[in-house]
Amino acid sequence: MLAVAAPLLVLFLFTANRGVPYHIDAFSNVLPAWSLGTSGTVSLPDHEVLVDPVHFGNVAWLVAGGESAVSKYPPGAALVGAPFYAMWPQEAVILTVVGTNHPDVAPVEIPVPSLWPAAIAASLSVALAIGFLAISFRALAGGLTALVAAYVAGLGTTAWSVAANEFWQHGPGMMWIALAGALAAGHLLASGLAFGMAILTRPLNAFIAAPTGLYIAWRERSLWPAVKLGGGALLGLIVLLAYNKAVFGELSLLGGYSSAFVENAQSVDGLGYLRNIAMALFSPTRGLLIWSPFLILLLPGLAAAWRAAPAWVRGGALGGLLYLLVQYKANRYSGGDGFAAYRYPLEPLTAAAPLLLLSYAEWVAKRPRAVQVFRVLVIVSIVAQAAFAVSS
Repeated sequence: MLAVAAPLLVLFLFTANRGVPYHIDAFSNVLPAWSLGTSGTVSLPDHEVLVDPVHFGNVAWLVAGGESAVSKYPPGAALVGAPFYAMWPQEAVILTVVGTNHPDVAPVEIPVPSLWPAAIAASLSVALAIGFLAISFRALAGGLTALVAAYVAGLGTTAWSVAANEFWQHGPGMMWIALAGALAAGHLLASGLAFGMAILTRPLNAFIAAPTGLYIAWRERSLWPAVKLGGGALLGLIVLLAYNKAVFGELSLLGGYSSAFVENAQSVDGLGYLRNIAMALFSPTRGLLIWSPFLILLLPGLAAAWRAAPAWVRGGALGGLLYLLVQYKANRYSGGDGFAAYRYPLEPLTAAAPLLLLSYAEWVAKRPRAVQVFRVLVIVSIVAQAAFAVSS
């Protein structure tokens, strides 16, 4: 694990964004992490101006919560970032900030904490995620194959250029999902607790946890795997509900999110849904298979990989697929602007990574010509992500 996580941490820290401008979504995790680490609360009284309709959704996604302003996002990412802010001696600095979504709106003066702790939290969480994947890979393939596969996952996807670049929810979410996968083979309760933290970070991760536990239970013809994994995951869900009740006054999974996502999920626009999925895969700017093209060569081997995969690998892959299907039903494929390539597939890719490794072993590795093409596509993917990471 350290042979993967330590070098990646150094690289990620070197290329991470540590100054303004900072993406609005990621900054919405920075502020509660800073407040929690320095003041012990997610409330942001010095940033209440950002709740005003004039500034809402321009600098940070803050909403009214309790008696102050709070991030609309769940607290999981803030919990990961808070310890680094608690140890960081530098105080926030009053800066005049120009919004990214509506740059025509007048700048606003707000306290901006140092972005170094956020860079450390983002870089470390992604480096650990890839390290945990290496553990899962080692259980399925030889040591060198597992090592190389982990580096491909870390460098050939937007794990590097997005999740490790700024303090998105994706980095902590990937970390908890990868840890849950590494534990799923023999430590189901611990795996469930990791899934619970993933849910507390991004509630949609429940769609990865549920199929994992249910599939293992079905294969083992026993309810206990589902009870153990589900029980751990349920704790995260309960904490999320309690948090939303305390902060937003409502026992709800949505918390500070609008109801638009639920309305989109309930929509019967089938053609729009298919187009959203197609664009998520092939869009010139956001396409998963465009910017990580090595994945294309893994698709023909999925059937063989499925036959060779243990239950925990299959369950994680099913969960990743379900996550994507729900994500692209509830939200637009692009995930917004201001970042490199794609971001929504990061958690599903983490969940499905062990099956993708088996696809390489069962199909690509047995075909010399396919191996050659695969290597070229890996290089293309890494060069693309490096260009994004260095330029951002």
